[in-house]
Amino acid sequence: MNLRGTLLDVGEVRAVSTQYGERDLVEMTIRPDEDGVAAGDDAVTVTLWGKWTHTADHAAAGMDLLVTAVEENEFRGERGYATSGDSYVVLEPDFLVDVTDVRSWVQCPRMYYLNKLSGVPLAYPVVKGTIVHEVFGDLLRGRDLDEAVADHVEAAGLELGLLGREAQEVRDEVRRNAAAIEGWLAQGTLTEEDDWRSEYTLISPTFGIKGRADALRRGMPVELKTGKNTNREPRFQDKIQAASYALLLGESGDPPDTGTLLYTKNAALDRNEETGDLSPAKEFSVGRGLLEFVVRTRNEIAAMEAERDVPTGYEADAKCEYCFEQDTCMVVSGRLDQESKAGQVGTAIPEDERDYFEAFYRAIEDERRAVHDEYRKLWEQSAEERADADRALIDLAPPSAAGSCRAATGNSARASPTVRCRNSARATLRWRVRATPSTATPNSAASSRFPRRWSSTRTNPSTCAASTCTPPNSPSPGS
Repeated sequence: MNLRGTLLDVGEVRAVSTQYGERDLVEMTIRPDEDGVAAGDDAVTVTLWGKWTHTADHAAAGMDLLVTAVEENEFRGERGYATSGDSYVVLEPDFLVDVTDVRSWVQCPRMYYLNKLSGVPLAYPVVKGTIVHEVFGDLLRGRDLDEAVADHVEAAGLELGLLGREAQEVRDEVRRNAAAIEGWLAQGTLTEEDDWRSEYTLISPTFGIKGRADALRRGMPVELKTGKNTNREPRFQDKIQAASYALLLGESGDPPDTGTLLYTKNAALDRNEETGDLSPAKEFSVGRGLLEFVVRTRNEIAAMEAERDVPTGYEADAKCEYCFEQDTCMVVSGRLDQESKAGQVGTAIPEDERDYFEAFYRAIEDERRAVHDEYRKLWEQSAEERADADRALIDLAPPSAAGSCRAATGNSARASPTVRCRNSARATLRWRVRATPSTATPNSAASSRFPRRWSSTRTNPSTCAASTCTPPNSPSPGS
């Protein structure tokens, strides 16, 4: 059973002697949620054992705490709870942390903060990496390598042109990277059919983590990296990224016990000039300890965001002199007068400008929390409720015949008719509309966002695209 509630008090970590030797513990007092374990109690005590005492370093009164697989106990007539060997402890589970943010935090918490400020730069490694990832997905779907490379390089032509890159040069480089993928896929195929899923999105309401795995192979996470790694083991931050996906996959069953990192540039290295392990694919074991580390790291991020703190870099063991973000980190900390492990460069901007930046930054963070609220509706609301609020498309189904639109009206007089349109992709798409005796009009929210979807088709068509349909034998909205 899981215990969730609002933290009232965070105790001190202390060591006690047990039958298993000396162990650390910390006691926390929470007010249980009204619809969960211990509902109705004003306050209960939960004891966190072992490495979960790490939570006390970041928790504060007022935060939400979730403990999975708790054990109930009684001491001096008072009921309490404690972590078990299967427990996870999650701070602020409603705050969704992206897997790539967990990876950045492991490298350096300051890097996580800088990534939020700078966004994705227009840089050749980034553009090339995107192309290679797209080609990777195409290869999993059985597409020809040369055809996939040519199409995706052409699609990225604007970015490559701005970077001064020649298309043929990029095609050759991407092809060398992709060749590593193709070769590995062929070597790893044990049967004629291999179980693959690419670009797999995962969201966990339990752990408060979301992300999109590059691929799953036989249920195991596979992450693609366009750089090189000549060590036998994957880089630690890369392992954490793949282990995060393993954690999310395990929420509905046993987590995968293996992860794979595919370093595509290894295949393009000259074996006469490079030493070490040049194999592109590097597997590693995903154990319980690694999964718990992922959750504890995620808790650090969630707690920092709950307190609206700015990381300094001292939270981790990263060495600034080896960091490619060192210069940026020093300039940002200097201009915004922030504490930074890397130090400061430059003169701080005026205080009123710093206040303006802080207000703007907080507004963006508030917006991000609003997005998290929408994510939660995925498991807090039914599909019908989300569709009524114009947040979902429902009743997608394979068509029985292509090339027609028809209105399906419910049995009740109050039921909303549904417009079904079959498009060229042979999928049935239903748009919910409001009905009056003489007219049919779109939901007001959808109409304000997508007015052209309803105005572009003014007659009853025999065929239509999914984005341009009106109910047959009904006047167009606005006519």
